[in-house]
Amino acid sequence: MSLTKSYRPQIDRQPSAITIGIVAFCAALLVTLLLPQMMGRASRAIHATPFEGAALDNRSGMIVLSDDGRYLVVVNPDSNTLSIVDPAARQLLAEIPVGVDPRSAAITRDGATAYAANQGSDDISVIDVENRQLLATVPVGDRPVNVTLTPDGRYLAVAELGDDTVRFLDTSTLATLSVQTVPDRPHGLSFTPDGRSLLVTHLLSGSVTVLPARPYAQFLPLVGQQGAVFSTAKPLNQSSGAAQSDRQTIATWPNVAPAPAVVINAAGTRAYLPQTMANGLGLNVQFDTTVFPKVSVLNLQTGTHETSEHIPLPETDQPVGLPWDVALTKNDAELWVVNAASNDVSIINLSNPAQPVRTAHIQARDNPRGIAFSPDGQTAYINNVLAGIVSVIDTSTYTVTTEIPVTTIPLPPLLLTGKRLFHSSATPELAQARWVACNTCHVEGEHDGRTWQLQFTGSPSAVAGIPTIRRNTTSLLGMIETYPLRWSAEWDESADSEFSIRFEQFGDGLINGEMHPTLGLPNQGRSLELDSLAAYIDSLAVPQRSHTLTAAELRGKVLFESAQTGCAVCHPPPLYTNLSQYDVGTADGPGEWFGPLIDTPTLRFLYDSAPYLHDGSAATLHDVLTVANPQDEHGVTSHLTEVELADLAAFLRALPHE
Repeated sequence: MSLTKSYRPQIDRQPSAITIGIVAFCAALLVTLLLPQMMGRASRAIHATPFEGAALDNRSGMIVLSDDGRYLVVVNPDSNTLSIVDPAARQLLAEIPVGVDPRSAAITRDGATAYAANQGSDDISVIDVENRQLLATVPVGDRPVNVTLTPDGRYLAVAELGDDTVRFLDTSTLATLSVQTVPDRPHGLSFTPDGRSLLVTHLLSGSVTVLPARPYAQFLPLVGQQGAVFSTAKPLNQSSGAAQSDRQTIATWPNVAPAPAVVINAAGTRAYLPQTMANGLGLNVQFDTTVFPKVSVLNLQTGTHETSEHIPLPETDQPVGLPWDVALTKNDAELWVVNAASNDVSIINLSNPAQPVRTAHIQARDNPRGIAFSPDGQTAYINNVLAGIVSVIDTSTYTVTTEIPVTTIPLPPLLLTGKRLFHSSATPELAQARWVACNTCHVEGEHDGRTWQLQFTGSPSAVAGIPTIRRNTTSLLGMIETYPLRWSAEWDESADSEFSIRFEQFGDGLINGEMHPTLGLPNQGRSLELDSLAAYIDSLAVPQRSHTLTAAELRGKVLFESAQTGCAVCHPPPLYTNLSQYDVGTADGPGEWFGPLIDTPTLRFLYDSAPYLHDGSAATLHDVLTVANPQDEHGVTSHLTEVELADLAAFLRALPHE
């Protein structure tokens, strides 16, 4: 289906200008009279009266089910496909190619149409479910990771992680109605049951943005010549006062990452968010003083974080790793939590919300990331993303009754094994108590936005109660091009990840016996599993962007390349690092047993990798160039004006721009 084809119904009879004028006047009057009442609300309460006939679960997800239970749609990121399954027959009906790296799906209430968000190709695939074919591909913003439909199916919301925006599409025309700027890395999406508000989680934050689900600003129809009707409607955009003033932010816990999903109960009074929270940021580090898995609860009647109802998963159930998705069943009295790293499902009784109780615990397969329930609630379906299998679970006995193969993952065996290890905390070799995976801190291969205070047992300068070193988590994307590794260049191969497994994840390790020192003899070649993990890490690439530099960015490029600033001396393109170490005056404090030399970091992907510097002390690039650079050791910038500093920072945020 061509995107240029009109999706609007054809009108056989042309109304007269008088008729149109009457309709226009009535519409204007109706809007004028009713809009204030529609907009009136308590200052903090979120309207969430159930939409008549709405599905109980109309959010985004990696596995979704039509309201009548006929079709199960499964997302396969590595295969670049959606699988359509007949749940009754437990049978794969079709596997449909979509865009690159699909991360979420949504399905209409009648099961006729499905939508997939393709993070790698920056588009939305529209699927005819019954005829098993691709209908259309809709270009959207950078790195779309989630989609969800309004309860009435008229609008599709898209979380664009790379642009920090949420896009609203008209499902009848596939046209963009608005693009709204939100805080960093929007990820999970869920409409309230009345369809009037959209909850947005942020992957590296505990805050939730609540957007009014009004794709258009207020508009009045106008009558033009020869009876033509024009609209004064303008999409709400990042500069719209209405878009900014009507939104709400609800904070939960600090130092949360990741926060991938949200689900709202049928009454619209509570929202549940699977989260991983930093627990001490590594000070006096043990396995359980690194992070803590939990489910946070929002009170949508008051628009607040309901701390008295939060669910600490290790205490309520058992130690788990990376809760990724949640769903409610049994009249919202039971919460199912899918744990992506420990490869299992926690089932929690919420009959007394202030005292959640474990009901059951179910083992899943590799990297479960999505859950859906049958309409009668008797069956649960789990998408095990790195197994290519859907687990079918009887919700009365809490047992896996069968498994449905939905795709054959096309990765080479070495990379598939490595990817499974990277995302797993499920074995003693990888983690103590199934607690921490590589993906816990390097979320989706990137970073967690945190700065850790590290004290390793036996470190030469460890002092009780004093952090030994502060290290900002780095992205692993493109790491193979910028060896040596880590801030102090203390690794010379990706197989040195054995150090992280043993001393940061507290696992037994993948090598049989002692590992070699990280700058000593190679650890590569001593374990097939470790070599697989290293190969996967080395395969992670920096996402490319098609971007034409703006006037400000071009001015910043001139400053960057000038002899006056000297930026390009240490950060030459195309890697924007010279792969060398320098003392820049930031790693000479007490306890810096590695210092004072710091490895020159690449400047690629700066737009999405705050905070900055090895100790995370610079919140913005402006801070890097000013308050963190008093002696001009990060480039000679003290002579630059505020306008020039803004231009230089703009250019840095544009990298890579080729």
